[in-house]
Amino acid sequence: MQTDKTEEIKDKILNDWNEEKTKIEWEAPERAFQKRDKDFWITAIAILVLVSVILVFVKEFFLIVALVSILFLYYVMSTVPPQNLKYKITNRAIYFGESHYNWELLSRFWFRKNLSSEMIHFETKLRFPRQVSLVISESDKEKIEEIVIKKLPMVEQSPNFVDKLTKWFADRLPFDKKGKQEKKA
Repeated sequence: MQTDKTEEIKDKILNDWNEEKTKIEWEAPERAFQKRDKDFWITAIAILVLVSVILVFVKEFFLIVALVSILFLYYVMSTVPPQNLKYKITNRAIYFGESHYNWELLSRFWFRKNLSSEMIHFETKLRFPRQVSLVISESDKEKIEEIVIKKLPMVEQSPNFVDKLTKWFADRLPFDKKGKQEKKA
């Protein structure tokens, strides 16, 4: 009788492990997105022109081309809205679109706000990509944290040098009206 129960429990555990169960599923944009207004682009182009004039005197033409290319890429990324993807967290992996990463390939996670979107970032054990970022909704954040913290350690992302420098520039050179209004208040 006792062996029958232990066999039954073993079968149940094995079936639970072999069967992939969805913990949470949601649909969100594939990347963070924030539409920029005309004032932002006028300011960005003015700064690019000033930097380009300085670089012409130093004869750094390739650097000018690189800066123009980066601004063009940012323009495209902020004017073309992203597609929506299906995201899913299961007992075995995280899924987004056609891609997935098993829990064994992930080492830690953290939350960060990017543009106007809340995001969860996973650090991978792979050389590429080193980090996987998923857009989440504010309402699902606690539930996602509750699920993921059982599999991976959560780290508090303290601001590094680049974050501090970016914030300093953003405070002093507000590109859009929202930043200017916040500075006045």
